[in-house]
Parts: sequence; C-alpha cells; structure tokens
Amino acid sequence: MLKERHSVRSKSLLRATIRFYNRNVTFDCLVRDISPTGAKLEFEGASALPQEFELAVPQRSAIYPCELKWRRQNTAGVRFKENVDPAAAEYGEFAKARIEALEKENAALRLEVSRLTLLLETSKTKGPKAPPRQP
Repeated sequence: MLKERHSVRSKSLLRATIRFYNRNVTFDCLVRDISPTGAKLEFEGASALPQEFELAVPQRSAIYPCELKWRRQNTAGVRFKENVDPAAAEYGEFAKARIEALEKENAALRLEVSRLTLLLETSKTKGPKAPPRQP
C-alpha cells in the first residue's frame, strides 16, 4: 500500500464528515493521517461507503472530492480526486469569505489614510495657527 502513495502522509486527528448522494447522506469520521493526495479515515461501525464522495474537514475549512481506494472494517483509504496543496487546503469557503471581507476592510482603511493624509497636507499649507491666548 505504501508503494502506491504519491506523497508522505502525516498523522492527524481531524474531525470530518463524509457526504454523498448530493449531500443527502452524511456521517462523521476521523482523519487519522493526511497528505496532499489522500487520507486514511476511521469511522464507527459498518457504514455504506460509495466509490466516490466528499470529505468535509471543518478544521481546515476544506472539502475534498474523494475516491475510495481500500476499506477494512472501520477504516478506509481515500485518494483525493484533485491534488491538494497543503497550504491551499487551509482556504475553504469560509476562509475565502474572510479574506474577501479583510480585503474590503483594507481598501476602506487605505481610503481613510489617504483622506487623513490629504487633510494633514491641507492644514500644513494654510500655515501655522497663532498660539491660543492665555488669560
């Protein structure tokens, strides 16, 4: 089995959800080890597992389309149908939405900095104000 792997898997203990039949059937599992090309899953009891399904891993904000490679009792080996860059795996739908929100906030802050810079430059060109009188 190790000979068939295209990359080294690292040990993990990630909660995940297996989803199939248009996400109408789901059940929880644990990802025991993972790599950019596949994973080893562990689940309770004998569960029907189709040849292809989705694996949702909330801790990574990622959904992996999977193909079943092997199955033994309550464990299974899967191959990700698309190679997953470990760094990119962190960017799921939630993370993408968060990045978009931060980019908008960044743009608003840049606009405010520009406005304040212009205000400061305008006040400098008008010259210094006379110091306030003291009684």
